[in-house]
Amino acid sequence: MTGFSKIIVLFLIAGFIAGCQQHITVKKTKMTGINPVSYTDVTFRSGRDTVLVSTFDGKIYEVVRNHPGKKQVAHIDDEIYDMAYDPGKEEIYAATLHSGIAVIDVRNGKTVRTLPLKTTWAHRLCYNPENGILATYDFKGNNYLWDTTKDFSTLDIPEQLKKLRPQYIADNGTVYFDGNGKITAWNSGTDTVEQTDVKGRLADVDDENNLLLTGGKEFAFYHSEQDSVYYRKAHPDWPIYLADRDTIVKVPLSLEINFALMTGESVYTCGLDKSLRKWDKRSGALAETFSSHRNTPSGMDMNTGKTQLVTVDLGGNIRFWDL
Repeated sequence: MTGFSKIIVLFLIAGFIAGCQQHITVKKTKMTGINPVSYTDVTFRSGRDTVLVSTFDGKIYEVVRNHPGKKQVAHIDDEIYDMAYDPGKEEIYAATLHSGIAVIDVRNGKTVRTLPLKTTWAHRLCYNPENGILATYDFKGNNYLWDTTKDFSTLDIPEQLKKLRPQYIADNGTVYFDGNGKITAWNSGTDTVEQTDVKGRLADVDDENNLLLTGGKEFAFYHSEQDSVYYRKAHPDWPIYLADRDTIVKVPLSLEINFALMTGESVYTCGLDKSLRKWDKRSGALAETFSSHRNTPSGMDMNTGKTQLVTVDLGGNIRFWDL
């Protein structure tokens, strides 16, 4: 699932819709002016080639690679910003504007329950079906952690973590938080806390506990054994597509990086410049640049086998990438 930069994308791209000729009526929300049928997030439903995508107007579709069209699996009366999926229970967890976290049965599209938030809304979910821990945070700085295997009972976390942002959940039950200029790892089983003095929004954690972070125009790779940031990188140029010439012009300007994920050998980043970049994980060298999106990417996910990546954008487009 995708972080705080996603909501920045949505505000910055509000102007993108201003040039469209269609008339769209949007309910009075903080996302007014952004196309309600834009894709807001994507998450894998199966091992590969099948995903779920969400929209601002509360629809969730199943999309199968190389199959025409898409199948609507749910429609709620709310805006959807982020999703997580449990393949065992066949449940979707959707972060919404007014309804907190909606729990949706994908088999019939019904909302079986909602998890209320204290204030405002949440735009970022992290979930691990191996242990059933679901976590989010709202715009007032409150965080929420539920055990989905115990009827969504809330987890009692140490006081020092209560204003931090949960961003990643490992298979062993360790929840990673960012905030206060640190990355904090809390093991829910042993109730132990470890902190790392590194700033940034946590985007991913690999099997060696290395950290991938984003922050503005840069991403950073933190090497756990060296206990330091190994490198920081930015997208080196802005590939602008010129439709009248059907060509791409590279402008020497770096834009915001919004999403970042890792495999064993590579780092993948995606941002406001509409490109997907592949980097060598160990050296930080840029390996490839992909520029097939014509609209700003709004979601990115990787399958559990780390063999396929999927991206969606605010124009309602989707791309599958074989890794």
